[in-house]
Amino acid sequence: MFLSVVASVAALAAAPAAIPSTPVHSAGISHGAQAYTTRYHAQPSISMRQVESRFANRNAVPVCRWQADVTVNRAVEAQGRPVVALSKSVHRFAPLSGSHAGGCEAARSQIEAEVARYAQAKVADAQAVAVRDSAALPAELDSLRELNVQGG
Repeated sequence: MFLSVVASVAALAAAPAAIPSTPVHSAGISHGAQAYTTRYHAQPSISMRQVESRFANRNAVPVCRWQADVTVNRAVEAQGRPVVALSKSVHRFAPLSGSHAGGCEAARSQIEAEVARYAQAKVADAQAVAVRDSAALPAELDSLRELNVQGG
């Protein structure tokens, strides 16, 4: 039996699915003479790839393989302006993956619903990560200030 897997180069499969991020925590931090606002979001992202299993004596059968990541991202603002040096991903949960028979376009809504449920199940964990990170942020600000003082 001959089996080959051919990846589809469809733009649909390459395009990430758009699932909105979920705000999980926000905090105000006063450090020195500056006030900072931090916001944490759980951001899911999905990548899909359509493959076709080919057997010597059968027609090709499309399969949509996908993987989703949920990342907790930190955004920091000072005086209403973003502080890019402090905005970053602070945690990535274990990826979720699967496959659906048929094309990725047909399976997109099912995949997005499954990933949304996974992201919702991780909200409490994301909040705990955000609280720990916001408690550690003043130490990060101190180290940045020391670098600025040393660099003169």
